[in-house]
Amino acid sequence: MLKMRGLLRRLLPQKIKFRLFFGFVLVILIPLFILQLYYYRQTEDLIVNKISEQFGAQLNIMKTDYNDTVKAMFLHLVQLEKEPAVMEALQAGDNNSPSDNARQIREVLEKMRNRNLSQSRFLYVSVADVTGSQYDSFDVPQGERLPDWNAKAIRELENSKESYRWLSADRNDLPVGLSESAHMLTLTGSLKEQGKLVGVVRIRFDYEAWMKGIAKDFPVQQNYYLADEAGNLLAQTEKMSGMSSEVGRKLLQSPDQQLLSYIDERYSMLYNSITLTPQKWQIIGEFPLRFYFGDLKLLERRMVITFLLLTVAFIGLTLFVSSTITRPLHQLKKKMENMVKMRLKTFLPETNYRGEILALAQSFNQMVTDTNLLVHQLKQEERQKEAVRFQMLLAQMKPHFLLNTLNTLKWHAIDREDKVTSEICIQLGKLLETSLNAEVELIHLKEEIELINAYLYIQNVRFDHLFDFRYEYEEKLQYVLVPKLSLQPLVENAIVHGFARMSRGGLIVVRIYEQHDSVVVEVQDNGQGLQEAERVRQKRVRKGIGLTNVKERLELLFKKNAELQLMELEEGALVRLRFPMLMSVPYSKGGDHHVETDHR
Repeated sequence: MLKMRGLLRRLLPQKIKFRLFFGFVLVILIPLFILQLYYYRQTEDLIVNKISEQFGAQLNIMKTDYNDTVKAMFLHLVQLEKEPAVMEALQAGDNNSPSDNARQIREVLEKMRNRNLSQSRFLYVSVADVTGSQYDSFDVPQGERLPDWNAKAIRELENSKESYRWLSADRNDLPVGLSESAHMLTLTGSLKEQGKLVGVVRIRFDYEAWMKGIAKDFPVQQNYYLADEAGNLLAQTEKMSGMSSEVGRKLLQSPDQQLLSYIDERYSMLYNSITLTPQKWQIIGEFPLRFYFGDLKLLERRMVITFLLLTVAFIGLTLFVSSTITRPLHQLKKKMENMVKMRLKTFLPETNYRGEILALAQSFNQMVTDTNLLVHQLKQEERQKEAVRFQMLLAQMKPHFLLNTLNTLKWHAIDREDKVTSEICIQLGKLLETSLNAEVELIHLKEEIELINAYLYIQNVRFDHLFDFRYEYEEKLQYVLVPKLSLQPLVENAIVHGFARMSRGGLIVVRIYEQHDSVVVEVQDNGQGLQEAERVRQKRVRKGIGLTNVKERLELLFKKNAELQLMELEEGALVRLRFPMLMSVPYSKGGDHHVETDHR
């Protein structure tokens, strides 16, 4: 990788004017040429696709009409077998005159032709009885005699289990004038009465005349071919045209597809092909693309000439622009090197430059000014951080010293068997240890209640059991996360302000319950109430910070999703906290190892 980068550096020009030149070539000229070539190819493909789509639609029309004609051949066979007049004429034989039999059958054939006129115009129907008499749907010219086909057909159908047979590319034996096609598609079928053969039917389809007739009605003319499944040509609309065997093989490579396309680049021909059933023949459409692509080739030559002219213009413009930029930039480079040596204390002379170079010099001078200002601010902030850090370290020493002193008092009281004093030290030590743990902001409700109990024990000793207290909460809420030391200030507020003028009978109720997706904590007392407590508070020299501290911590932790309310009661006051429900059941108690926002 490093060798490759070094090689690229050596190959790329070093001077900016040559870089600009190669940049114009690589970023503008070459992409422009590729884009124009791409659009040309896209236009060419679009034209081919549109032509292919249009001629594909024509091939689908031909396929549909071909299938309808083949169905009409089957329909003729079925209708003739179900027609009583035909079966009667075939069974009559010599009992009726031939003219009567011919008239009776011709009337039926004429009715069938009128019902299916669009499909029957290229069909020739012949009916023969077992005696060899033949009746045709067309008039035989005078002096013409049809070959004897009925005897052969009767023998083949009598010895076969099949009721009909297809003969692809049957030789045309119609009289001259009825059809000029060399071959036809023939359907030979048997006519039976109660399982006995009474006659045969021969239905011939002149597919060459059909293909010429339907192609003549299309809005865009092209040459069409009809090929069998081996690729041999059966018919074509233009006698003078021809299709190479290679094209036929290309179109037969995927015979299962509905529509195939192939472009012969040598002769600029587009071929579309569609498969016919049941013979698996193919109709192939041929279209000369040179009629359309002649203008495209001219457009391609013009595009190349335009690109060469743009290249010459870009070269001259690049050299001119680079010379007007590189000279002042070289002077600017020397000035900047000198400023680095002066440690950003020297500014660029703005009077020597104009235009974009002047704007660059002004921006650089502003950058130097802003950088010096930022460096000065960073130094001041660093000194302030050091001072705050020193004060924090100093503040941590006081609680530790107090905790160590409490431990000394505790053991001193234990040695003197003073259980009340030792218990007070133990409970106060719990409160101090919790306040010293700055890494945890949220603790379990169970742990917060233990801290309240420690605080209440101390206060009950202090006020000689002035008040009672109780808790009201469900067992499942003991692992709800609450802000650390958030309930203790509320209890302290009730004792200090609520029971200030009481000697006995105080009651504090701590109530915790779930409401929607939040936890509600209420601390209720039966003290003197908010108004009286406010008058007493105003006379105090030192203002309380407990409730204010709790409110600010709730805002920091939960933003606007938490609130603190003070409410006056008929007897006493109530403080209510509301914050989002966060459940954290320990893994050992059946909970997950992470905090769940959904407690259910």
